Amino acid sequence: MSLSAKDALPPGSEDFFPPASPDGTVGNLRKSKISALGIAFMLFCLVSAGAFGIEEIIPSAGPGLTLIILIVLPFVWARPISRLVAEANAILPREGGIYAWAKETFGEFWGFQAGWWTSMDTYISSGAYIAMVGGYTSQLLSLDDAGTFGVKLLVVASFTVINLVGLVEVERISSFFSVLIILVFGMAVVFGLVNWQTNPFDPILANPEAPMSCLVDSLSIGIWMYCGYECIAAMSGEYEDSSRNVAKGFRIALPLIALSYVLPTLACLAAYPAGSWTQWGIDGGFSSDVLGYGTIFSTVLGHSGVVLFLVIAIMSQCTIYNTYLASGSRSFWVLSEDNLFPRFIRKVDRAGRSPYIGVLTIAVSSLIFSQFDFTTIIEMNIIFILARYMFLGFIVLKLRKMYPVQDRPADMFVIGGGKVGVRLYSALAFGIATFTLCLNPVANFFATVAFLVSGVVAYVIFKKVYGGLTMENPSAHPIDPKTGLAVGDTRRIGLFALIIVGLFALNVLMNLLFLG
Repeated sequence: MSLSAKDALPPGSEDFFPPASPDGTVGNLRKSKISALGIAFMLFCLVSAGAFGIEEIIPSAGPGLTLIILIVLPFVWARPISRLVAEANAILPREGGIYAWAKETFGEFWGFQAGWWTSMDTYISSGAYIAMVGGYTSQLLSLDDAGTFGVKLLVVASFTVINLVGLVEVERISSFFSVLIILVFGMAVVFGLVNWQTNPFDPILANPEAPMSCLVDSLSIGIWMYCGYECIAAMSGEYEDSSRNVAKGFRIALPLIALSYVLPTLACLAAYPAGSWTQWGIDGGFSSDVLGYGTIFSTVLGHSGVVLFLVIAIMSQCTIYNTYLASGSRSFWVLSEDNLFPRFIRKVDRAGRSPYIGVLTIAVSSLIFSQFDFTTIIEMNIIFILARYMFLGFIVLKLRKMYPVQDRPADMFVIGGGKVGVRLYSALAFGIATFTLCLNPVANFFATVAFLVSGVVAYVIFKKVYGGLTMENPSAHPIDPKTGLAVGDTRRIGLFALIIVGLFALNVLMNLLFLG
């Protein structure tokens, strides 16, 4: 933000610009010069890095419904989330992102929950990308299990080193890979359109007699394809001019991600024979009996096309892992800085380039979770993702009250439409996230409850062991002598329990209405 914009703040509004350390660091992490375009490419990697995963939607939903989902979700899901994140980040461009915002608005307990959900999502999901790298590489090089594990180990080690070097290097690698991925998927669009032979929207539904079943089977994956926008804010305290560049990055990344999904899917569906949509799968193009984006390369370029697409598939998963390693390593770091996690995790190298303990712990968890299959990993981490999005709108609404729009600098990003606009976006984020979270068989929902409750258990343990915010400011964060927790935490935990009961009741109702 320019000096003139900062000077335009009314008295008492200095919190918009938290004072930096004299040497320009954030805590003991240094600032990095990351442009809006660099942030856009990092967002592209965090959210998309290609259309991989959409292949699973087509045979369960139908080609028409798949395209409709991919076209509609950017407007009713991705845009609201990105705008909510951009406004919260403009007000509080702080390390930890949603953890810092939740702590500022709703206090230590709810801040910890947001930080825990973010951290667990990263530690679990990072294994999915390494698993996919191993799977694609084993197809390319015909590797056995030992060879595949060696590839996983090499990839984890390589991107761990990149992250230890610093955030600028993470951005450069992300930008380079993003350009290559976009170019190759652009080729898929051209090849598909040139070979157009059928209506890509036909049929709309895979099973016209059970339209809700088609929607249910595909919505979770569709939602997951447009997740990850808030992760860019986890490193926000390290960006120079974060308030403006993150908002600009969203404007570039959002249409780029949507087009990278819609256009290749439309073109490839149109290029394959009528009725072949039932043969789509995640190995499409790498197997002769499974269709996908890679199939168009094998059709036009032969075996060399398959090799090219496999290489891009590997690069795609590597670059997602690279950016998640950077984002996720900051999550537990900020909790540790606030005495809500073991102190060893806050260690940073002498140059202030990276929280290296966090990076190394994610590297280890990546290898562990990469032994699970892709679907299992996604089913675990989607719970933590959706919980964050249910909470996000409430955070921004509270920030609106704490920092009224009329008191902010004129060039600070604000969601358009006044109160109606921010409430609409908050309602869309909350409603779609809640619907998707509760759209599971009742038996499976007990696992959802267990994952969410883990944050409360962790908070109680770490608060009692390390003291939390009380250690820095006892008068502002007093301890209840009866419970050893912060004053009011018993009430907050009770509210959390009521929310869980409400979600379970909604899950039962949705099962009766939609799943039978």
